[in-house]
Amino acid sequence: MALFCLLSNSPISSIRFQINFANQTPFSSKFLIPINSVFDNSKLSTFAPAILCNPSIQKPYCCSSSSPSNEPDELDPPTTIIFIKGLAQSTSEGGLKTALSRFGDVNRVKIITDKKTKQPLGFAYVWFTREEFAQTAVEEMNGKFFDGKFIYVTLAKPGSCKPRAKAKPYKF
Repeated sequence: MALFCLLSNSPISSIRFQINFANQTPFSSKFLIPINSVFDNSKLSTFAPAILCNPSIQKPYCCSSSSPSNEPDELDPPTTIIFIKGLAQSTSEGGLKTALSRFGDVNRVKIITDKKTKQPLGFAYVWFTREEFAQTAVEEMNGKFFDGKFIYVTLAKPGSCKPRAKAKPYKF
């Protein structure tokens, strides 16, 4: 596992640092040279994540992806996806779409099911065409009695409805 760090307001802010955990040697992934040859070891932390320990440098921030910032982008579109939990096992995607269509156009409904048994797990994601429709559905349906049960409805967190990659077991 490697964590990347960027240093703000630093002449080397475009360099990503990585720790080779096999031998605890930090190296630069941009130039593929050992950092030890560039920096004094007393100023370099070999703990993950790697950062320069220099008080004159402003607060470093870390990221686990190739994007240069962890801060939310102001240009990101607002969410049009809602998350619903507490659904009855008998609730269908068609019935949910019909019920939520009164708040606006619904693009897609996905009731999450168990992979082995194919039984509904009691929660779903609903995609609306506009943010206003999603917000209205949340305000009107949260805590309401639907299909025999009280449901919890909220705006979905970004990335929460994407399938996760299955972890592969380590082979010796």
